[in-house]
Order: sequence, then structure tokens, then C-alpha cells
Amino acid sequence: MKKTRKMVAALLSTVVAIGGLTGCGGGGSSSTIQTNDKGEITELVEAVQPESGEYDPAGVAAYEYFSVQTECYEGFVSYDEDGQIQPAAADHWDVNDEATEYTFYIRDDEKWSDGSDVTSADFENTMKRALNPDNGSWYVDFLFVIKNAQKCFNGECDFSDVGIECIDDKTIKFTLEKPCSYFLDLCKLPTYMPSNCKYATDDNKDWDMNPEQNLGNGPYHLSEHVDGDHVSFEKNEYYRDADKVTVLKITDKFMDDDQAKASAYQTGEINILQGAPSDIAESYEGKDDLRIREVPQTNYILFNINEKPFDDVRVRQAFSLALNRKDIAAVVGTSCEPATTFVGKNYKSKTDGTKWSELQDELLEENLEKAKQLLADAGYPDGKGLPTITYTYPAMSYEANVAQVLQAEWKELGVDVKLEAMEYEVYVEERRSGKLQMARMQWYADYNDPTSWLKMYQTGNAQNDVNWSNADYDKLIEESDKNLDEASRQEQLLAAEKILVSDDTVICPLFSASNQDLIDPSLTGYYNDGLAYTFWYNAHIKEDTK
Repeated sequence: MKKTRKMVAALLSTVVAIGGLTGCGGGGSSSTIQTNDKGEITELVEAVQPESGEYDPAGVAAYEYFSVQTECYEGFVSYDEDGQIQPAAADHWDVNDEATEYTFYIRDDEKWSDGSDVTSADFENTMKRALNPDNGSWYVDFLFVIKNAQKCFNGECDFSDVGIECIDDKTIKFTLEKPCSYFLDLCKLPTYMPSNCKYATDDNKDWDMNPEQNLGNGPYHLSEHVDGDHVSFEKNEYYRDADKVTVLKITDKFMDDDQAKASAYQTGEINILQGAPSDIAESYEGKDDLRIREVPQTNYILFNINEKPFDDVRVRQAFSLALNRKDIAAVVGTSCEPATTFVGKNYKSKTDGTKWSELQDELLEENLEKAKQLLADAGYPDGKGLPTITYTYPAMSYEANVAQVLQAEWKELGVDVKLEAMEYEVYVEERRSGKLQMARMQWYADYNDPTSWLKMYQTGNAQNDVNWSNADYDKLIEESDKNLDEASRQEQLLAAEKILVSDDTVICPLFSASNQDLIDPSLTGYYNDGLAYTFWYNAHIKEDTK
């Protein structure tokens, strides 16, 4: 694959050249973070991806929603640094012997940011609205483990028939369709978060972007939203652990230009740049600013199996086997590793903490000659007879470089692939409407379980953009749901993943990346939970840098 390697080398040279022009490397040496006379940080500013999606947990939760959730919302449970379930808005819960009934007891001191009580009805409110199909919830499927929830969503019964019961203002009970071994993990998802009954209604469509109505029950509440520019969170004075909140305000600035981010960090305009592109991060190598954070994430290609030529599994396999993932990873940067699994290779097993990449076999063979034979068997020898093929990706970060490597490697398969970059929100809309032939995808675990990835491609799942359906796959996922033995359940999930990636090749995994974060080195006291989300609320300035 000599031509491809030359292409990669050229792209890497470009990356190095760009990195040399940034002028990076000094940010953080003299902190611009301000503190008050109590030593509290008055504001932290971080750069985030351009805004997309809603802030309503019952709606289209994407990108910035998860910052809002992390800072402002608190569900029944949380994760500690090892990914273990901890009490949060609920201080305890009961589970029956069959693991089909869960009763949560909400803390007496759980308050919204206006001082009102967080009640069981606020949790029910999100679920009820998510089960209304008109709200387009991206995470509604994860409610379907609850008795009659799916029937309600499909209009086959009323919400009153759903297994959600507000016993009193501080007690809520769930009755499941069948045992669900990871139900507590599901409680970390948007559709299980509370939304204030007073404002979060179907008749008040813009409540989630309104700081006066989008109340928080976590350390912060939404205090300012400037469409397309920034969103700010201020301390929730009624939070039950408000005395531990040492950062008074957090501002997320929406930025899509990597060099602008680099400059903003260097000048102190921003204090935090999580997921810094490699060309920027590498210029900080050896400095205290650079922090490496392993994340449970996978980058992959989604094939449109409903249209020629990708309705033929042999074509999908040919395109997958023709790729050299080391070349692809190399152009992204040193924090990137080749991957053939769909479940993030950094995900750690619940049975013994082993990384998923060590549990699962290599699911795709990298073999150009076999790829050519598969393409010929499908009726397209050396690519002859193929329709025009387009690979579509969001116009952001390193995606253009990855696309060029893919294009070069498919060229060796005998296929000319057109590259198309789209603005992110347009890209998402086109992908979800089934209009893209090959779409770049990235999935970051929403909760600490392999099903955070694998449930996406069950028949009928709201995230199943290509409407793939495989009875054997569905059966394995369904059986794993009710399997309370974690070891044997893991084997079921490993087998299901093989069907998705190796047998039907609906997706083509490419790589997993660790986040390279630039963080003002004067900061300390923050932490990452088991899903690698960062919590800043207890951050403070190191004594020796004050």
C-alpha cells in the first residue's frame, strides 16, 4: 500500500507544519483565572464544539446537552471515578428479588435552583414527554425496558398504563417488562433525568434554552444562552452540596476553528480545551497543560445498507477489509489507536476491568486482495460497474484528513470515492433521514455498559439510522438484557458484536482515540468519572500558583 503511505506521510507533514504555525506551547504558564477573597474561582471558560441539539432531556440530546447535564442536572445515580454506581438525587433505592421493580427515594434536600423541591413528578415529567413521539427523543428506546413504555410510545396504551408510579413526592417506582441487568446504568441517560414540571411542558417548546426556566438540580443552573456563541452555568445556591462548589461560573464557548481554539488557550481567553487536535496538543508535549484522558469512544463508518451497492454485504466487507487502520490512526495523531471493535476499545469490563479490545477478537481482517475478490464476487471487478460513491463527514477537526486517507485506500481497491464535508447539523439531518451512502460516525458511551453501543442497532432503535434488522443479533441483545450473570452476559454481547461488524458488516470501525486536553496547569481538584466526563465544580487554584 505504498501510495497510501505516501499520502499519509504528506498529510502528517501538513499537520506538523500547521502545528508549527500556531505559536502554541506557553499557555497556562501565567494563569488568567480569577479568584475572589474566599479563594473561589469566579469563572472557568472552555472551548466546545459548535452547538447542536436541544437542552431538553426528553428531546434531541446532542453535544452541548451533555455539558448541560453534567453541570446542571442530577439523576437518581452517578458514577465514581471507577465507573461504580453511587447515590445522587436518590440517597437509596430498593430492588425486588426478580430485579423487575426499582424504587428510588429522592433526597429531602434535593432542590431546583429556584429553591423548590425536586419531586418524583419532575422525573416522571421527562419520561412522559419522551414517550410522546412528537418530541423526537433520541434516547426514548432506553425507556422501553419499563412495562408498557414501548406500547405507550406506539400509541397502543395510555401513559397511565406505563410502569412508572409516583408513590409520593419523594418516591418513584419502576416496574420493568423483564429483568434488566444494567437498569441503574440507564438512569444516567437523558430520558431518566428530571425536568421541572412548571416549565418543561409540551406547550412551552423553548423552555430549555431559557435560563429563567431551565432550572438545575445539580451544582449549576443555566444562566446565559447566546445562540451560536456561548452558554454559561452559575452555581446553584440550593444544591445539596453547595458548600463544596468552589467554581462559581462555567462558560462554554462554541468554537469550530482549531487554530482559533489554540490561540484562545494561549492567550488565556479560554482555560480549558478538551479534545485538542493532535497538531495543537503535540506542541504542548512535556508541559503541565497537556493531560491525556482515555475515553470510551469509537470512530466508524456507517454503510447505507438500503441502497446499492451497500445493500450487498460483500461490498461492505470489501470496503472494510481494504483499509489500513494504522494509516488512518496515524493521520489523526499519537493519541489515536486502530480499532476493529464497535464497543470502545478503552471500555473496561464489569467482570474484571479488562479492556474490551483484549476481550474481543479482531473483527475485521485487513486484506486488500481479499477485498478485491469480494468486490469481484459482488459483480464489480476492480470497481467496474459501481455507481458514484460518496463518503460524507462533518466539517470539523481532523475529519478531512481522515477522509483523504480513506479515499486513497479505496482507490487501491479500484474505487473512486467522492468526498463531501457537511456542516454538522445538516450532516446529522441527512444521515438520520437515510440519504448518505457512507457516513462518518463517532459514538461515545452514554452509560457504563457495552449496550451503550450495541443497543443502537437493535431493530427499531431510534439511533438505528439505516434500519438494519437481524433476528440473531436482536435475540442476543434481548437475552443479555435479562441475564444477571455478568460473565455469561458479556459473552452474549461479544457474540452480538461479531454479527454487527464481522458477519453483516453494517458498520466499519476505524479507530479509538484518547482525549488530549489542554487545562490551565494552575487548576487542581477536578475529576473524571468512569465515563471520562470531567467535573469542575470542586476545582481550585494550586497553592504554589496563587
